[in-house]
Amino acid sequence: MKDIRRAWAHLSSGKGGHAYLPFWRQSLEMGALFLLRGIGPGYYLQARWWRPSVPFADKWAHVNKKEYNAFIDRWNRRPYQKSSQHKVIEKAILQLVGVPTPEFIGYMHAERGALADGRPLRTQADLEALCRGLVGKKICFKLVEGYGGAGFAAFEVGSDGGTPTLIHPTTSAVTSVADWWSQAGGSRDGYIVEHYLPQHPVLSSIHPNSVNTLRIWLYQARGEARIAGAFLRVGRKGSLVDNTSSGGVFCPVELETGVLSYAANARNPLETMDVHPDTGGQISGVQLPYWRECQEVAIRALQAFPHVNVAGVDVAIAVDGPRMIELNVRPDQIGCARINLPLKQVDRWMRAA
Repeated sequence: MKDIRRAWAHLSSGKGGHAYLPFWRQSLEMGALFLLRGIGPGYYLQARWWRPSVPFADKWAHVNKKEYNAFIDRWNRRPYQKSSQHKVIEKAILQLVGVPTPEFIGYMHAERGALADGRPLRTQADLEALCRGLVGKKICFKLVEGYGGAGFAAFEVGSDGGTPTLIHPTTSAVTSVADWWSQAGGSRDGYIVEHYLPQHPVLSSIHPNSVNTLRIWLYQARGEARIAGAFLRVGRKGSLVDNTSSGGVFCPVELETGVLSYAANARNPLETMDVHPDTGGQISGVQLPYWRECQEVAIRALQAFPHVNVAGVDVAIAVDGPRMIELNVRPDQIGCARINLPLKQVDRWMRAA
């Protein structure tokens, strides 16, 4: 109720200039969707369903959590779901079929770690030897089975009297390789190590510290792949990650043009912005570079994984084109609210003979 009252107070204040359904109508819709469809008021507000432009039939065709999990398991066979959730396996498959990704350096693991050329990456000494050859370059470490930006770290490799050091890209704080190994070397699943991807200036102008990625929702059946919707995720307050779960904002993309509509606060989507709240970088009306190519990369990535037919694909945009970051076979359901994706309609299309 607190969120509803706050949303209604915001709407009635006229601050955002939003047209909205009468509160009695919103109350009826929320009650019907919750009691009959199991879709709660929080989802209603995240989806901005107070807008008169959203037909009630579309709202009814969204799914609750139980239906969502059943939908994912129906179209993404469970034995194959893990193949894209392990970043080393995912990377190998994508590279095998020529999908562009950030450049792979190695897999850091105390027992099974290896570099791209086959040399081991299993000890502090191995990591130090690697870093000696990368002085002046930026690299990043990602948990092999991390989610929501957890465990991500990026550094510029420095040198102090011939000893390699790891320098934070924004604070310039220096970490010794020994300290980093003591923190990360014991990870059960290990880290994938990659060259840091410099993003396109259009994306950097919005928030330069994070690699701001597209989340593209898509599905396929009968040899046809369809893009369902997309939004750009942008970091905040100097964060190195763009995930909305880590405080970032999301920016819906117009599918036909690749133009950003606005930015919204993930915790309160009524707060829409035309510019980034920290940097002042323009968001509304910005044309994404390589938009057509981004869609093509997302489709190629989905098609690379057997028995996976629905995904949220994360794509970064470099100076020379898109790079596939990761494929999510069970993307956060709230994304359906952000792009108004009625999955019951998608399910009917996929079931059609």
